[in-house]
Amino acid sequence: MLSNLTTVQVRARVLAGVAELVAKCGGDYNNLFCQAGISCELLHTPEATFEHGKYIELLELAASSLNIGDFGLRLARLQGISVLGPVALIAQQATTIGEAIAAVARNFPYHSPGAVITLSQPTGDAGSTETAMACLRYELQLPGGTAQRQNAEVSYAIALGFLRLLSANTPADWRIHFAHPRGLPTKRYQKHLGCQVRFGQPFDALYFRQDILNLHIDGADPTLIETAQRFVSHVIARSPLDLGLQVETLLIRQLADGGCTLPRIARQLRLSPSSLQRRLRALGISFDDIADRLRKDRAAEYLRHTSMPLAQVGSLLGYSESSSFNRSCQRWFGVTPQTYRRTAENA
Repeated sequence: MLSNLTTVQVRARVLAGVAELVAKCGGDYNNLFCQAGISCELLHTPEATFEHGKYIELLELAASSLNIGDFGLRLARLQGISVLGPVALIAQQATTIGEAIAAVARNFPYHSPGAVITLSQPTGDAGSTETAMACLRYELQLPGGTAQRQNAEVSYAIALGFLRLLSANTPADWRIHFAHPRGLPTKRYQKHLGCQVRFGQPFDALYFRQDILNLHIDGADPTLIETAQRFVSHVIARSPLDLGLQVETLLIRQLADGGCTLPRIARQLRLSPSSLQRRLRALGISFDDIADRLRKDRAAEYLRHTSMPLAQVGSLLGYSESSSFNRSCQRWFGVTPQTYRRTAENA
């Protein structure tokens, strides 16, 4: 993870619903965006990036200026699973909930390279009743003293909604742990989250029964299908006459999932593989060329602006072997990934 928050970027998709919620609560979102140093133009360019720290500041400004302590939790409800459109595409390809979480974790650095999602067994002083609990963590290293309550609460509320979507269940023993102090009455948290919530913990985490990781995902689940189709519809609506851009947007969201192939993208666009190839060929482009350019651009971004291990960078680009990633870098940049990173650092 990165220690300097100003270098950590996040996709503008996180702003979905913010302006609507602020306006609904009687606030001026233009003024709040200005105070946080965020351009309102980002509301119309969800794939653009901006400083993650400004988003966190925006949430805290909105909560304090509007005197709405549950702003982040309200935002999570407003965004709902629709903000997880790309995640639904990935989840539809997974066999189990555990595989779906792993795929989301692999793809998440595209959303924010400075954030890490981990899934593990709890450690430390967990009691015997917690031995069957898995621990899901969303980590973003922030400078000391950074107010982050709203960001933590919206993030874990969305994660909880994602697991509810896949498992159709929230047993009473599921828990969310927050490092920050309690900011609302217990009943308010119960209303929003519907599970146990503890505060002043060593770290933020979502605990749930480990056995749901082995539950099979029904790829035909109506909610998953609707969410995924809504995302694809938005992609098509934003660029109705640009099939290449449609393919690029779908590819880039699923690139780290090694099975992101032409047949899968064609199926998402409701085309046959041969039809997609033929239409791309008529535009003078190919699926392989689009995928290769995206890998090159993202390789340059990760190598220049993050300190993540080279093996992880290769994995995020869909490479199962480091040798394949090395050969691609030699072809793209004329040097190895390590040399490219070292040259960029010294530039």
